[in-house]
Amino acid sequence: MGTPELIAMLFKPEDSLLLKLVFFAFMLIVFGVSVEVPNLAAPAFALISTLVFVLSLTLLKYTNLEEVAALQWKTMFGFVYMGLMPSFACRLLDLDHGQLWFFALLSFVFSTDSGAYFAGRWFGRRKLSPEISPSKTLEGALGGVCGSLIAGLVFVSFMNHIPWPWMLVVALVTGITGQFGDLFESLLKRVAHIKDSGTLIPGHGGVLDRLDGVLFASPALFIGASLLESFY
Repeated sequence: MGTPELIAMLFKPEDSLLLKLVFFAFMLIVFGVSVEVPNLAAPAFALISTLVFVLSLTLLKYTNLEEVAALQWKTMFGFVYMGLMPSFACRLLDLDHGQLWFFALLSFVFSTDSGAYFAGRWFGRRKLSPEISPSKTLEGALGGVCGSLIAGLVFVSFMNHIPWPWMLVVALVTGITGQFGDLFESLLKRVAHIKDSGTLIPGHGGVLDRLDGVLFASPALFIGASLLESFY
């Protein structure tokens, strides 16, 4: 559901519909292989990337090398952003206590968002990155850190086999990574000259507007959860 929003940000309206459909299909293949056959994720990504390079050099009619390079960058980025990153959220379910880890992912990220929102609204003074997102403040970012730590403390009671300091570390890293995901999507929207990625969710924008932090945080939490499950 988020991929059409990403396509609208990456490609121009006049770009070929066939090009957009091929991108969408390739992205689904990368995502599906990464979820169902993780050992083949890297070879599948390499093979599809090679196909994109070949197609961009032989079938598409671009007037200069910069246009070809831009197309290749957009497709590679899209495969990582909407193909590989969300697959780690799905793969959390394959771990021991997988459903709890998946819920932890959402809780850490959304608690960070809530903490950042309220802290920024009440105490926000210093801009975090005005060129990318003028509304975000340093105080809000610190409030987001506090939100992720609170969520980590809550999950200590659900996963008492994990030492609480390590759970807080995982929650902290997940929350901070999620904040960078939010900033990155703000950068994409600024480059694309749009306010929201979509209109699916009234008052919130599109799917990517709500899940940008989750996409970035998924690999971080998957690594942390995998390590903790292997040691404890």
